[in-house]
Amino acid sequence: MQEDEFDKIERTNLAKLCKHEVVRLYQFGSHSDYGCIKCGMKSLIIEDFRIKK
Repeated sequence: MQEDEFDKIERTNLAKLCKHEVVRLYQFGSHSDYGCIKCGMKSLIIEDFRIKK
């Protein structure tokens, strides 16, 4: 998914409570980040999306 498309998605969940739906984000054809389409969280490291108990 392109980063500009990702930024346009409306979100309702909070990052701490979210069960993340992670997508790879691209900018100019190159992988740039990972992002959750539910809460909008972005990170270069996919492990940041794992739920901590």
